[in-house]
Amino acid sequence: MRLFGWIHVALGLLAIGSGAIALRGVLRIALSTNQVVRFLRYSLIASVVGFLPVTHRLSPIQGICMLAVYCSGAVVLSWWRFRLAGLWGPVFAVFIVVLLYLSVVSVSIRLFRYSTLFALASMESGSCFEIAQFLFASVFAVLVVLAAKKHHGQRTYRF
Repeated sequence: MRLFGWIHVALGLLAIGSGAIALRGVLRIALSTNQVVRFLRYSLIASVVGFLPVTHRLSPIQGICMLAVYCSGAVVLSWWRFRLAGLWGPVFAVFIVVLLYLSVVSVSIRLFRYSTLFALASMESGSCFEIAQFLFASVFAVLVVLAAKKHHGQRTYRF
């Protein structure tokens, strides 16, 4: 894995850590501004580094990073522009979870596909990579449903 890959993994791990803290706040409806800003900052920086190096074709990691930037835009729009009013509260909660999922997926792709540490594990049929992706998708699908149900019709954030 090249230098940009390792930097992306390190920043992605920071985004995942701060995203887990933000997710805890989303599920408890006790989210602070600092948690959201820290998570968005690390996620956006990791996404920008994920775009590098620029190539002629869009790689899967670059596509995921681009989608993460769009999800960050939806979070900021629902939070700052619409103040989580009405439907924007669940939109905020769902996109926080989706943004965390995209961070986890981009880091796992970097590690499993481009790292020599996990190269042998990803060569088998029914590999660890596919099992890990299925488990990530399952867990985050449940978290999206929980976050959407928790924030349907509520505006009790402490910003």
